[in-house]
Amino acid sequence: MGAMVDEFQPQSGGPGALMPGKVLDWERKQRLREYRVAARRERRTRKADEKKQRKLNATILRRMTKNPEKYTKNAQRNRSRDVEQERRRIWIEAIRQAERLAAIHDPSGVSFNVGPVATMEDGNVISVAVLEKRKERARELEVASAAGEPLRPQPSSRQQLGGPTNGAVTIHDQHMNVDRGPQDQCPPEAGMNLARLAMMHQGSGHGDDTPVPVKNHSGLSKNQQRKVEALAPKAPPPKPVIPDGVALPDGEENWVSLWDLPDHELERRVLRGKKRKAADRKSLRLKQQSGKVERRAARDERRRVYRDIKNEWKVLRAAEKDHKRLIQRIEQEETKKLAVELNNAERAAALARCAELGFALENVEGVAEVQPKVLGMKGVEMDFEAFEARTKTSKVGTKNGKSDPKSRMVKSNRVDLSLVSDERRARMLQPEAEQADAYPGDFVSLDVGGGPDHQELNYNHKLRRKVHRAIEAAQIEKETLVRQKTIEYCEANNLEVPVELKTRAKAVSEKGRRILEDGRLETDKQERVRSRLELTEFNKAAKVLRRQAKERATEAGLRKFAELTGRLPVRET
Repeated sequence: MGAMVDEFQPQSGGPGALMPGKVLDWERKQRLREYRVAARRERRTRKADEKKQRKLNATILRRMTKNPEKYTKNAQRNRSRDVEQERRRIWIEAIRQAERLAAIHDPSGVSFNVGPVATMEDGNVISVAVLEKRKERARELEVASAAGEPLRPQPSSRQQLGGPTNGAVTIHDQHMNVDRGPQDQCPPEAGMNLARLAMMHQGSGHGDDTPVPVKNHSGLSKNQQRKVEALAPKAPPPKPVIPDGVALPDGEENWVSLWDLPDHELERRVLRGKKRKAADRKSLRLKQQSGKVERRAARDERRRVYRDIKNEWKVLRAAEKDHKRLIQRIEQEETKKLAVELNNAERAAALARCAELGFALENVEGVAEVQPKVLGMKGVEMDFEAFEARTKTSKVGTKNGKSDPKSRMVKSNRVDLSLVSDERRARMLQPEAEQADAYPGDFVSLDVGGGPDHQELNYNHKLRRKVHRAIEAAQIEKETLVRQKTIEYCEANNLEVPVELKTRAKAVSEKGRRILEDGRLETDKQERVRSRLELTEFNKAAKVLRRQAKERATEAGLRKFAELTGRLPVRET
């Protein structure tokens, strides 16, 4: 390993040079860590194997001796602990019972051999000594908070029973005059005992003044030691007395009579309590298993009813959405109509103001050159004046140029307003062959002659809409040109531009805007407020509906359970 260090060590000494001492120390720590992990894994495996072997030995022993009692580790220790806990429970319950009776007959507690008692507002009976301790604790906390000192926690029941507190002197120790040993004494500000500090500083290079750690020779863990200390035998408290003539409440056990029970009687009480709890658990399991099928049927019925109600909601919700979409479509159409009417009025006002200043469609240069442009009709010459006049009707040819007599015989309520006269039919002129190659497939090919390739324009509804939009766009472009000339004239002569000329030349429809009662369009803020209110109302109504649906479903499930268990007659569906 030393050769490896020399191999990676730089030629010149510097901050990047490796230190063999640190490398060896790191390797040693890694090796020790691996040893600890392996030992921990081996210890876990060994304990698991021992547990399996104990269970197997117990099983073999029960089969050989036909003894149904299951083997339990530390059975005698657990049995003595249960007896001691039962004895102390009897003592506590007897004292509480005497205090409750003393609160009724003798609050001083002298005749019952207990201390003075007091009845709280909630009806509980408490000893006056305990009440005074609580008040003293409250006063200490108040003084500490006023002085800004850290508040010490109240000693727990474990500490009151003699549990370890890391050597810190507690308030309970001060009141009870507990004398701790030298190994447990520690200044209150340190918060740890000296033995604990010695274990932490062991092997860290401290001097001889370091205290020697106290070893645990009992082989018990801290939890086990704490339990042993808590369950250690101690003198019983003064036995309470129930005077003659004082009757116990109905159904209440006389705990004072159980005060001096021997160990074998206490053990029998513990066993009876365990058997009673086991019987209760078994009866609960049987009860739960007996109604399993009925509860599942009731659950399915409850879910089915709730699902049917939700499906009804879906149908109603779909109809409501359809109606809402219809209303929105009608509102959009009305909004478009209003926008078109408003734009027409603004355009007329703008043309009138331009006429007052001497500008009109007839005298503005460049207006005559503006012609309609139909999308997809590139290269087709069309007489838009004849299209608008519609004075003479013409035959509408099919795609191959032949008229269909059956189509003329079919009656229809549809009025075709796009029929153009034959002599002024739109044509496409192809003086050269290159013109056809320049526009392949962009328009309807027409031949001047009457050959087999001759086609007449079929003015269907799509083409009519397209032509109308082209005419309207050309008219707006002409009016915009007149407006521009008028604005240039006003700016050149230092005249104020009229307000009518600043309006929009094309109708703009505000989508999603509602029309208020006064005829104005709804603003963005009004729309947000309205949407929020609608959502709130919907959530409230949905919450009420869900609660009602759950109540109905629960009622149906309970009725189904009652019918299956025979508590109600089965309804005929």
